[in-house]
Amino acid sequence: MKAFTHALPLLGGLAVLWAAPVATQAAADVNTSLEQRVEQLDQELRVLRRQLEIDREERDKQALADQQKGVKVTHNGRSVKLASNDGSFEFKPGGRVQVDYAHYDADKQQLGDGTAIRRARLSAEGKVFRVWDYKVEYEFSSSNASDSAARGIRDAYLRYTGFAPLTITVGNFKEPFSFEQVSSDSALTFLERSLIDVFAPSRHIGAAVQTSGANWSLAGGVFGERPEDDAAAEGDEGYDVTARGTWAPFWDTGRVLHLGAAVRRLDPDDSTNELRWRARPESNITDVRLVDTGVLTGTDHVDSYGLEAAGEWGPWSVQSEYIGTKVNRKSTSDVDLNGWYVLTSWFITGESRPYKASEGVFDRVTPLGIVGQGGIGAWELALRLSNLDLNDGPLVGGEQRNLTVGLNWHLTPNVKLQANYIKVLDLDRPGNAADGDEPSAYTVRAQVDF
Repeated sequence: MKAFTHALPLLGGLAVLWAAPVATQAAADVNTSLEQRVEQLDQELRVLRRQLEIDREERDKQALADQQKGVKVTHNGRSVKLASNDGSFEFKPGGRVQVDYAHYDADKQQLGDGTAIRRARLSAEGKVFRVWDYKVEYEFSSSNASDSAARGIRDAYLRYTGFAPLTITVGNFKEPFSFEQVSSDSALTFLERSLIDVFAPSRHIGAAVQTSGANWSLAGGVFGERPEDDAAAEGDEGYDVTARGTWAPFWDTGRVLHLGAAVRRLDPDDSTNELRWRARPESNITDVRLVDTGVLTGTDHVDSYGLEAAGEWGPWSVQSEYIGTKVNRKSTSDVDLNGWYVLTSWFITGESRPYKASEGVFDRVTPLGIVGQGGIGAWELALRLSNLDLNDGPLVGGEQRNLTVGLNWHLTPNVKLQANYIKVLDLDRPGNAADGDEPSAYTVRAQVDF
């Protein structure tokens, strides 16, 4: 028993020596298992993080796609525009209504007092896929039955802007000729354009290129006839080549100097070669033309040129234009016709006429105080002297000189009331009943455009 007691310490030491390796191995196994678990958890965490990033990217892409599909509505104080959020598509409805009244103090011949819907138009314009612009406009009024262009298509064109600042336009639109003519009729200082508008081609079907810089513009094109013209009944239609350039040596809000020039070559259709120039007395509510060349037959071609000048200093502005037209005839002598006007305008309430250098025109006026919002609108006084000479040698179409006084009340950017007094100062048409006829006209207009 005593021997066993002495052996116990020895046995305990052996047990400890035997157990130590076993514990060490177990500890190592536990450490290895923990490292593997930590590594596994780290891998799972990285996978979760990547999945979260993918989900976030997908959500961002979807949000951007949803945003691009959306439509925003904006307005410029005059009209409303709908556009996609990414700017690729735009749509803007528009139109205008002009209601006129005229009273005449007749002299030698009756002109006929009356009322008329001068213009009643609806339009739609915009763009698709960023670089394709379009516009369609239709005139519903036919206040002058003898005017072949009274009712029907106005603008109807497609324009490519992908070569900016160069644009290419195809369709029915205004030819680049004459300061007054290329200006919108909603922005005119007087109810009607001046007498020399008879030389301006207005709208025809064709193709044109246009470009502009900070203070200049240049446009040119080739054109055929109007959409309503019947080429089948006339033979091959004629063609028109026009170009116009403008330069503003300086321009800013209320401070403008404009210079411009335009050229035109007209070859009429090959079946009749008939052309005619005649003008109403700067009032559209009459079908009487005080000057008229009659039909000129045997016309080979017509060459025209125009010179423009305008300036603005705060509320004061001046504008002038001259157009010369030479009618080259086949079997008779050529004819030289011409006309000019000069006008001045003063805003009593201090506004200025906005100038668009990219087109070389004055734009609509925005009153400093809008009627209906506490303002009195913009009040404008204007004066114009115009002259049209259709006399040359044996041709006695008449020479007419007019003086027009205007008062405009711009209630809002798109509502305007106008009053004009027109006096025929001189009418030189020897051998015609209209010779010496010097009537007066009092005309008013209510206009809204959008």
